[in-house]
Amino acid sequence: MEYQSLLLRNARIFTGRDFVEGNILIEGGKIVDISKREHPADKVIDAEGQPAVPGGIDLHAHVYDPDYIQNEDWKTGSLAGAYGGITTLIDMPLRVYVDNLDVLRKKIEEAKKNSYVNYGVTGGFVNGRNKDSVTLLAKEGVKTFKVFTARPFRAEDHDIPDIFEQISNVNGVAIVHAEDDALIELGERKYRSFDNPLYYHLHRTDNAEALAILKVGFYASETNAQLHIAHLSSAKGLEAVAFVRRYYGRVTVETCPHYLYFTRDDTLRLGNYIKVAPTLKTQADREALWRGLDAGAIDAYVSDNAPAPRSEKEKDAWSAWGGIPNLEIMMPFLYTFGVEGRRITFETFVNVTSRNPSRILGLYPVKGELAVGSDGDIVVLETRKPRRISASTHHHKVDWTPWEGLELKGHPLHLLVNGSVLIEKGELVGEPGRGVYVGNLIKRHRKS
Repeated sequence: MEYQSLLLRNARIFTGRDFVEGNILIEGGKIVDISKREHPADKVIDAEGQPAVPGGIDLHAHVYDPDYIQNEDWKTGSLAGAYGGITTLIDMPLRVYVDNLDVLRKKIEEAKKNSYVNYGVTGGFVNGRNKDSVTLLAKEGVKTFKVFTARPFRAEDHDIPDIFEQISNVNGVAIVHAEDDALIELGERKYRSFDNPLYYHLHRTDNAEALAILKVGFYASETNAQLHIAHLSSAKGLEAVAFVRRYYGRVTVETCPHYLYFTRDDTLRLGNYIKVAPTLKTQADREALWRGLDAGAIDAYVSDNAPAPRSEKEKDAWSAWGGIPNLEIMMPFLYTFGVEGRRITFETFVNVTSRNPSRILGLYPVKGELAVGSDGDIVVLETRKPRRISASTHHHKVDWTPWEGLELKGHPLHLLVNGSVLIEKGELVGEPGRGVYVGNLIKRHRKS
């Protein structure tokens, strides 16, 4: 049911750099008041004194690929995301190239019907043959474009400056999977004969990540492109980002929950079920990433959600599918291990889940903030009691999770999308088709 006005009362509202206690009034999907006043409203929800934060914005989630709907789709992925505190999902290409209007419009149309949350689409994979598609996609509201420096979707080095220029010309963001292909080739020659998940993780090294970051960093500097490093996995990679930033300021970086929790040693327990790319590294790398988050050196926290059926995971280490279901654990994981674990502040939690992703998309403060005039994308976190992660109860399409049995706090007590209640008291009360295409907001911002 739609309500013209909604009052979220008795909340600890994170606004600015700290909490205020009070109420949030939403009218027509927009926040119109944050205060202690008790406004009359068509719908009143009690936050029960729990933290209210901007809805999460996931810049990097593989949600819908028309050829791989057995892995995930808009309905399952967006619902899992909602239970992970996400109110806006930017769909990343999986295998089908998003380099023409037909594929883009199909993704948008499927999301319009089936997504529980707001949605956008990243273009790509951009290479020398399809780089002219950047302008075409940008006119339809695409802001982010995926570029690979490594297999299997590698753009040639000599094409990347031209690609970055195309992206810069439309005020877009180049999201780069940064690993050096020559070093990956070397690693494959060293380890490919070993059918062991550990050797898969050993073959794509921190050197490969750092080298590629340095290279694309200077390409971005030459072309004035906004560069975003995808799924950072290593301490050396973080150091490479810091080096580039000494000379060029338009660089942001993201990391993912699996790099903040697992190391390659966990393959002894979970095998190919934690196969990802870039690969898992060491405990020292994991700790460096947490420090990078705490220091503000890592801008965004993303899922890189990419599950697949068990049959695709239970193959040899080299042909097994790479990717895991992450959407449902997003905010709960970071709240539990980050905020409650005293690794990051609550301000950092909000910055990397909401504010910074919104800034990268050019949507702040319409999205990613709790302020008068912002959209009513709000999560009230349940911080009092944990919820156990299980494949038997999660909302992903696949029937497995590497997070099985983890007890996490910070799941949504309530979740609102554009002022519409989707989750209330932990239960789904909304329907799919309520989210909006953020590409339309991006187009309006470009014009202004």
